[in-house]
Amino acid sequence: MSELHLPPKRQIDPTKLVEYLLHPEKGRGKAQLFYKFGFTLLNWERLNTALLEHAETMPISETIATTYGTKYIVTGGLGTPDGRIPSPLIAAVWIQEEGKEGVRFVTAYPARS
Repeated sequence: MSELHLPPKRQIDPTKLVEYLLHPEKGRGKAQLFYKFGFTLLNWERLNTALLEHAETMPISETIATTYGTKYIVTGGLGTPDGRIPSPLIAAVWIQEEGKEGVRFVTAYPARS
């Protein structure tokens, strides 16, 4: 059976990164995690690019039907600014909302191996 991947149209709202994942107060533990890998508020675009590459190369690991649409969890190694090997394992959540084309980024968190 072949691996399933997200549809090609993917959108990340920059405020999800700047005001949540990388925000020292609002993102708390997630912000600390991403800072540890070399992502910062000043280079938020690098996290945006890394998450889009992650979505492109990693398969969908879980699909969840919700009242808002279908959530997809994509789990795998995330490329980092510090180039660490092995890459940190993260789970990124995307949603394909009912009646809309493509998927929208929801959040990311450390995955369990």
